[in-house]
Amino acid sequence: MCRFRAVLPGVALVLGTFVPALRASAALDLEGALRQVADANPTLAARREMVEAARRRIAPAGAWSSPMAELGVINVPVGGGFDQDMMTMKMVGASQRVPIFGANRLSRGSARAAAESEVAGAVLTHYEVLGVAWEAFGDAFHAGELARSAEAHRGVMDRLVQSARARYESGNGRLDDVLRAEAERARTLADLAAFRAEERAARARLDALRGIDPGSSSEPLAQPPALLEPEGSAMWREAVAATHPRLREAGSRVERYRLAARAARRMVWPDLELRASYGAREPLAGGMPQDDMYSATVAFMVPLFAGGRELSEAAEMDAMARAAEAERRATELSLRQELEAARARAFAADRTVHLLADTVVVTQRRAVDASFSAYSAGTTDLWRVFEAAHALYGEEVALVRARQELARAQARIIMVAARGDLVGARLPEVKGSQP
Repeated sequence: MCRFRAVLPGVALVLGTFVPALRASAALDLEGALRQVADANPTLAARREMVEAARRRIAPAGAWSSPMAELGVINVPVGGGFDQDMMTMKMVGASQRVPIFGANRLSRGSARAAAESEVAGAVLTHYEVLGVAWEAFGDAFHAGELARSAEAHRGVMDRLVQSARARYESGNGRLDDVLRAEAERARTLADLAAFRAEERAARARLDALRGIDPGSSSEPLAQPPALLEPEGSAMWREAVAATHPRLREAGSRVERYRLAARAARRMVWPDLELRASYGAREPLAGGMPQDDMYSATVAFMVPLFAGGRELSEAAEMDAMARAAEAERRATELSLRQELEAARARAFAADRTVHLLADTVVVTQRRAVDASFSAYSAGTTDLWRVFEAAHALYGEEVALVRARQELARAQARIIMVAARGDLVGARLPEVKGSQP
């Protein structure tokens, strides 16, 4: 029996270290969640199919018109057969329009630019969805942390209620201390319910982004990273460049409209039309043989009364190109402004996290310990302990909210910059990003 008692604490110690390790290993980390989003998110799947559809439009845009085949008879007498008239023939022919001034090539270039714009849009959507998933993951994790803080504070309030009630019943305490402690405990329970609801809502968003039924997951979440590229790094200045997917999308749209305008103008220019036919003739009724006949012609369109529609379309495409160029410049300025705002939010939140975690919360915990010690020694009243515990709880909530704000700012940086290295993240690659 004595040996069993000696061994039991060691077993408990091993289990105490092994079980949390199992829980940590079973936790879903942010990197794994983002991989699931990249693989199973329906919005990203839809954008990939749109890229495929745009890719399929390239070849038909520059294709020649289909050839025309002819089969028939020519100059057949109404009351006779094929051997009555020397001009009667069985004919087969073909014709083909041949564009010689590059309208088809320009149309194909416009379709290729449209596909490149669709690819850039898919890349942008990829990072936007990952940013939304990053924010949902952070909201879910930090809401859980807030719930755990509320649980811990409720335990403290339970102790305070019991202590205040015992002192009041013994005649050494006041009724208002009991009532204040009970009110604080009730408010903590209300906070706990709100935090749990916030956690469930965030997890439902994350589940939907992962392509699973919202509310079906129950695995714990690992703490998301809180990294940032140094504020003076050149990477911040280079984040908004010509390779940015939103700028690529706008630039491809400009190129698409310009090529479409040129193609519309080339449509006014004449295209060649080649025709060829072969006529087979029967021997005449008296047995006189006849040679077969063939014809070949080259024709071209004379645009005397046409071209108004094409020229109007070309002018429209030129105006659209100018508008797209102006929108591209506006997009660049907007991106720089949004990234600067997100960076300011991120560094402010990061600074707040360090100040609260390293100084404020540590000091408040010492204040709570000191007030409990003074209360136990009878040198202070319960209200001082209550104030210290309430202040600690408020600062712990503020710390978690600051971490949540940092995660949201990181998510915004990912969405605006369309890259993860600014927040120290290695994001999943874009699928189907080549036109």
